[in-house]
Amino acid sequence: MSTKPEEKKTLTAEEREYFRNVIMEKRDDLIKKLEYKRETYLNNTPGGQSSVDSNYAYHMADVGTDAQEREKSFMHFTRENKYLGSLNEALDRVDRDPDYGFCIECGSRIPDERLIEVPHTRHCVECKSRIK
Repeated sequence: MSTKPEEKKTLTAEEREYFRNVIMEKRDDLIKKLEYKRETYLNNTPGGQSSVDSNYAYHMADVGTDAQEREKSFMHFTRENKYLGSLNEALDRVDRDPDYGFCIECGSRIPDERLIEVPHTRHCVECKSRIK
């Protein structure tokens, strides 16, 4: 009677360091993008004047377009802030959680390719597709 060998349940220190670096790189890139968007949003135009000050902004269609662009920018900024929070949580998990890199549903090892693309994931592809 042969038994199946027990699958390893933690990442090695080298694997953890690798994924920590992946997360940090994505986090640093995102922070740069958020800062750029914040500056762009605050300045609104290269000259530093908001479009409300322009002669054309008083036309109803232009005011509507400006409002829509501000709303869209806010939505993107909010979404990216949520992603930043997810990356921060993943950074904490890779440092402290022995189960980082393993699916919380089925316990299987999440493929490296998935962890590189989505380092904050807690599910393997199969379990994630079942959840949706």
